Amino acid sequence: MTASELSADYPPLRGLLFDFDGTLVDSELELHLPAFNQAFSDTALPWRWGIPLYTRLLEVPGGRERIRAYADQHCPQMSVAQRDALAGQVHAAKNIRVQQRLTERPLRLRPGIAGLLGEAGRAGLRLGIASTASFSTIESAMNGALGRSVWEVFDAIIGSDQVARGKPQPDVYLRALTELGLSTVETVAIEDSQVGLAAARAAGLVTVVAHNALTCDQNFEGAALVLESLGPPSTPTQPRESSTLDLEHLAALLRQGVSPAPASGFPTT
Repeated sequence: MTASELSADYPPLRGLLFDFDGTLVDSELELHLPAFNQAFSDTALPWRWGIPLYTRLLEVPGGRERIRAYADQHCPQMSVAQRDALAGQVHAAKNIRVQQRLTERPLRLRPGIAGLLGEAGRAGLRLGIASTASFSTIESAMNGALGRSVWEVFDAIIGSDQVARGKPQPDVYLRALTELGLSTVETVAIEDSQVGLAAARAAGLVTVVAHNALTCDQNFEGAALVLESLGPPSTPTQPRESSTLDLEHLAALLRQGVSPAPASGFPTT
């Protein structure tokens, strides 16, 4: 089905915007959490984050911000400037570990993502990534997950290091729309978290949430659709690339439009 065929019976769905961490790839447990713990060791900190703690920390958007929030609780003897400096030092060490791990262990696409990307590409849709992660991390990770250059599939990548404000503010989504030459009435966002949903809705986007094990208990009020996954689980012997969500369904959601975003409870500055 082509983009023109879609527009015959549905609103003009012309683009999809994806979050990165937890949406396109299962990166939180396979990449970020181990890298955080390695960075703590590298910087001689006696910290270690387990899964329950990390799940709670995911409510704080951004890696450096998570480190700072944890330091606020566990290093009250430090001044504000010292905690800022510590967060920057640890985050830099963590980014080094991220790149090392991506070289050693490429991430895999989440179930259903390959099928949806393939269908969208055949239909001529514009595809973008809007993420709290850095541009370099997204590019490296997606090259490995796709098994080819990310630029053969996606038309725009916007990381939080390219905008003034990260999620839950809408900046990454608004810039991605600009780079793709799309408007909110012809684009659907796909997210996995409450923070990401808030950002996408603040940008005025119809948003589908495909949550994961770390975000499944979050509040997804305002999402056009909430799914456990975009496809059935894959196994080493039977990869599952087909998606349970097709473009006709996304176009129908787009036709319904987006309701006004409620107060998210996240800071606005």
